[in-house]
Amino acid sequence: YIFDTETNNLLHTLRGHRDFVLCCRFSKDGRRVMTGSTDRTAKIWESMTGRLLLTLRGHTSWVHACDFSPGGTLVVTASDDRTACVWNAENGTLLLVLEG
Repeated sequence: YIFDTETNNLLHTLRGHRDFVLCCRFSKDGRRVMTGSTDRTAKIWESMTGRLLLTLRGHTSWVHACDFSPGGTLVVTASDDRTACVWNAENGTLLLVLEG
């Protein structure tokens, strides 16, 4: 859910994950929200409309952490599969997999 913090009104319900959402982060400019789920995906949403922009697939277990880079051009996800993945935040391309 995305709420207006001044009025406490519900603005959007983000629907798209097939299982529980474990993490979420706003981009620094507030235009996008990223969510990570037990369905092994992360999703990037337009925060003002709730529209799904990208689905990031590549993890083999739950995505339990996610964040945007300071400039907003990259995102990182971390999973119970013991990997962290770096993605292009504009087109969803997987750029780097860190294992360990």
